[in-house]
Amino acid sequence: MALSVGRPRDGAIADINVTPMADVMIVLLIIFMVATPIIARAPVTLPEATHLSQHKGEKLEIVLRRGGSIAIDGVSLAGVELLAEYLGVRSPVPESLLVLIQADRDTSYAEVARVLAACRRARVGEVALAAELRPGS
Repeated sequence: MALSVGRPRDGAIADINVTPMADVMIVLLIIFMVATPIIARAPVTLPEATHLSQHKGEKLEIVLRRGGSIAIDGVSLAGVELLAEYLGVRSPVPESLLVLIQADRDTSYAEVARVLAACRRARVGEVALAAELRPGS
């Protein structure tokens, strides 16, 4: 509702009131700020580490779940052999590409070693294991 001070006008006020729209935008901003850390979490429970480093550039994420199932960028694969074939299809693998393995905390090392061997067969230059920062470090 607008209040005109001064001379009276001859009709309705044609100005758009943007206050309700600004209120909605602020509420949406707060919702997205709260929801983003929840959405951006790893799909598996990662092991803890004391020292972490960040990689800038292109990365390919491999998720290794407790039962041995493998997924690349959200696409499930039947086994490690298909992982090696998938990585081989991407060849030549760019040297700036980082293969990030997100292995579940309860996954056996033998399963992780098979994934590492598949990366070696595909001649991947840089492989990293994802971890969470240990609380208090």
